[in-house]
Amino acid sequence: MIIRVFRARAKPGRADELAQLAEEVSIPFVDGQPGLLARHTGRGFAATGDEFVMISVWESVDALKNMTGEDWESEVLPDGRLADCIEESSVDHYEAM
Repeated sequence: MIIRVFRARAKPGRADELAQLAEEVSIPFVDGQPGLLARHTGRGFAATGDEFVMISVWESVDALKNMTGEDWESEVLPDGRLADCIEESSVDHYEAM
């Protein structure tokens, strides 16, 4: 199993817009992918209120590639409006133990 951790920090003043797009676009997109075993999404609070995280668990790298394509180590933003709201983002992968 592969654990994928996506983090994003919203541009100033755009955290609410990013949260809404995550709920309307990103979460349904990821939840609809074959091979997804689990997904947890969160928005920071207090000092980290402009940060977002999505942790997803996949059956295999091949299942992950069904969502991402061959460039599975890069972020996937299924709608250009998301990129417009994000100041910076990262994605990391871990093999489940």
